[in-house]
Amino acid sequence: MWDSYVRLGGTAGSELQLAQCPKTAVGNRACFAAFLGFHLTPQSNGYFEGTWIWLADHDFETLNGNQTTIYSARGLLSESQGPVWLIGTGSEHHIMVNYNLAGASDHYLAVPQTESPYFQPTPPPPGPLYTSLPQWKDPPFDGNQTAAWGMHITDSQDILVYGAGIYSFFINYNASVCIQPDQINCQSDIVSIDTNSSVSIYSLATVGTVNQVTLGNKPVVRAVDNRNGFAQTVTVWTSS
Repeated sequence: MWDSYVRLGGTAGSELQLAQCPKTAVGNRACFAAFLGFHLTPQSNGYFEGTWIWLADHDFETLNGNQTTIYSARGLLSESQGPVWLIGTGSEHHIMVNYNLAGASDHYLAVPQTESPYFQPTPPPPGPLYTSLPQWKDPPFDGNQTAAWGMHITDSQDILVYGAGIYSFFINYNASVCIQPDQINCQSDIVSIDTNSSVSIYSLATVGTVNQVTLGNKPVVRAVDNRNGFAQTVTVWTSS
């Protein structure tokens, strides 16, 4: 698949535009867009380049791109045993998790990008409309996670991530704080890897997040140690 979008809302005919779902309409069930954006099953594999799984954060049909509040629980869920190539892909604004690799194998993610929902942490995930479902490999939420996981990896082997941009630009729709180089507490955690997984990350850039990587629910890379201009950047991290 090349140069293809999964676009949820924000366009004429979707009935998920500024008129129905302004950014002030937090919790509006009429603005429920999707249960899941993209699913790679255990039997699947594939090559995906320029593929974006995008929940609309603004209305495409207005001249000034007015912000909207629309809901999708999950971005990309991969259970594929591989090989899977995700080249120049994105998964943005989904409530619980943007990239979720669960029981996956042999994945190469080159320059993936995520953005957390702009209204979080009011309310935090999985609210306001969703419930974490183990049968869909959802991350558990115990009240400590303040915004969506950019990347969540469990029971997965031979995962290579190269040049990731995992961002938290807004807190309660306020960007003025999060985009400051010395402000990194707009989200608590953003990349989670369990101790059963084999993962290597080369060049990870985050914005606005206290902990850049957690391993087994414990922070192992702190943003404060990796300030690099606008973003906080890690050159190499591996679970082995």
